[in-house]
Amino acid sequence: MTPTFLPHQALDLAGLLHTSLPSCAETKGLQRLLILRDQAISAGAQVLIVLWHDSEWTLLAIQPPADVLISDARELIPNLLRNPEALQQMRHRARQGNHLQWLILTRPVTTQH
Repeated sequence: MTPTFLPHQALDLAGLLHTSLPSCAETKGLQRLLILRDQAISAGAQVLIVLWHDSEWTLLAIQPPADVLISDARELIPNLLRNPEALQQMRHRARQGNHLQWLILTRPVTTQH
């Protein structure tokens, strides 16, 4: 099942979507997510929110190789979709309560002949 990818800025809108006042726990949870997102971004990661249709979600921090310039994390979505095993593993971890995941992208080592 293909997840939905949202830009990390969607977290900034989360507090505005409540029809009633959020609980103290919801407010603290959102603040914690915002802190984690900001820490990931300051460490050089690109951040996406991954949503599956069964309401599971992951805050995904993607660390590209140092020599790769990414201006928008959504540029990485095609690469993520080409790795269904990694997406399934993220979904499994989200079901276990691990909603923050860090993915480090590396270039494969090439051998010159």
